[in-house]
Amino acid sequence: MKKRKKIRAENARKKRARREEKRKAKGTMTMTEKKIVSTADIRRAVEKKEYAAVINSFADMLAQGNPSEECFGDVARAYFELGDYTRAASWVTTTLSRDPSNVAVRILLARICQREKRPDDALKLYENILASHGAAVSDEQGAEIKRLAGLDARLNPEKTRTEYPHLAAFLGMGGKPAAVIPAVSAAPVPPVAPAVAVEKSPAPSAASTVAVHATQQVREILAQTIRPVEKVEALNAFAGAAYIADDYVGAKTFLMAALEVDPGCDDTIRNMALLLHEMGEKDKALQIAAKMRRADFMLLRALKS
Repeated sequence: MKKRKKIRAENARKKRARREEKRKAKGTMTMTEKKIVSTADIRRAVEKKEYAAVINSFADMLAQGNPSEECFGDVARAYFELGDYTRAASWVTTTLSRDPSNVAVRILLARICQREKRPDDALKLYENILASHGAAVSDEQGAEIKRLAGLDARLNPEKTRTEYPHLAAFLGMGGKPAAVIPAVSAAPVPPVAPAVAVEKSPAPSAASTVAVHATQQVREILAQTIRPVEKVEALNAFAGAAYIADDYVGAKTFLMAALEVDPGCDDTIRNMALLLHEMGEKDKALQIAAKMRRADFMLLRALKS
């Protein structure tokens, strides 16, 4: 019995000795034998959209004791893509403290605001980018700003023109002349026809302008790289803005586009039914309300009045 215990103790001692030898050998590896993480490695991971690898590689770079400030923006983007907006914002702040003119990171901060449902903050950031860093905005970044800011900016065009004039001009909504944004090669804003010309034939000209404007906005929304449900939400939001402005034709255009994306969306059907009722098309309103998956007696009561 004692002999077996002695053998087990000896085996355990040898195992500990082997583990210690391995640990020491690992600790004495030369720098050439170790995996050295470079800025290029992190950039490649970003290009491949391997965002978890970006975070892990940067952690290794920190352990090496030589973190590259060039990678700070990449780390911010990686956290953003992984859905950790708090850490993403923290790294954005760190990046901008060292590189205040970094347009890509400023755009990323605006995207964080949009993901956190803070559209006004996002629009302020886009306005600041165009007003203060316009010369540094590339064509690609300009296209990205149009894609990201277009929906929110057009929900309240008057507010956009008043509070975000550079952004309004950049999106072709009027406001400050586009010439003050030299870096972005956007198409010039077409001149607005004088008021006298509109007065000659007010009804046809206004209707035509509204129809074209709504159709253009629908195309922009449908072209966005967002989920169908988000397109439907955006189209309904634009329809609501048009409705508030008494633009029933425009509201109908947006809602018809939303129904093409998702014919069974109860929210869109409800909005379309109420709009048709107010436009005097009461029979059509009842017909479309009947397509709702769940009966809405409050809606039906309103439509019957």
